[in-house]
Amino acid sequence: MKKITAAAVIIALMTSLCGCSETNLNSDSLLSVSGSSENSTPENITVSSANPMVITDNEIDSDITIEKGGVLTLNGDIELRGDLYVEGKLEVSESAIIFGDGVIHVVNSFDDIDCKGAVKVKIDAPEPVEIDGVTYVGGILLVNKKYGLPRDFGEDIGDIRPELKNAIEQMRADTGFGMTLREFSGYRSYATQEWWFNYYCETDGYDNAVTYSALPGHSEHQTGLAADITRTELDYADTPEGKWLAANCWKYGCIIRYPEDKVDITGYIYEPWHIRYLGKSTAKLVHDSGLCLEEFLEVDSV
Repeated sequence: MKKITAAAVIIALMTSLCGCSETNLNSDSLLSVSGSSENSTPENITVSSANPMVITDNEIDSDITIEKGGVLTLNGDIELRGDLYVEGKLEVSESAIIFGDGVIHVVNSFDDIDCKGAVKVKIDAPEPVEIDGVTYVGGILLVNKKYGLPRDFGEDIGDIRPELKNAIEQMRADTGFGMTLREFSGYRSYATQEWWFNYYCETDGYDNAVTYSALPGHSEHQTGLAADITRTELDYADTPEGKWLAANCWKYGCIIRYPEDKVDITGYIYEPWHIRYLGKSTAKLVHDSGLCLEEFLEVDSV
């Protein structure tokens, strides 16, 4: 790998001013401007709408800011050592592996990252934002024991959202070996969740109920972005279908929301049947991180 040097950035800017739509900063182009020392690496690089960049097989020591309207594409092996601020568009191609001790900072929304490759560096989420009583982190709707929803949220939909429905249907079509994979429980209104929670409290006691049932207004099912698949029994994780779901649902934009090793963080028991839709790029980022959603978004659950 080669370092991104000041000379390479100057050439990129000159090329942009000459009317070229994109500058490819790869190992070959850096070799053509060889002779720059490591000390010539600029401290800051800005990617603007007038200067989109493609970086291939490089070590990045500089801090990079992708401005709104700017596009940075990463290919091949990228060792990120500085801070990368995403205000515009970050495209991580299928060939890309991003590693190192640098940090990718999501300034506005996770939708600004189009990830098809592997991102192994820390991703810093923006602060939670509340809009009309609903909490979002980087555009991701957040519901857990701490962050809730208004009573009437989701009533205008009354069903799981089309993107989740399509993901489930595609998973069913792609399993290919007689799976029953289907939506067992999808959207639940505030009132429905209230009934179920009260029922579990009466039959199992409050302290037990809160480990597997959400308080009304705190259920992901109310968002229309979550669904229980096939059946809600722990041995589902050991079935061929449950194993397939855990290994593959991220490819369709979903995550297993309450993993077995994150009970102390999510506040809920392991639910191998409960999936949450995030979109393909974001689901891949969460899956590859090995973190649960609270850890990934850097928020508390209680």
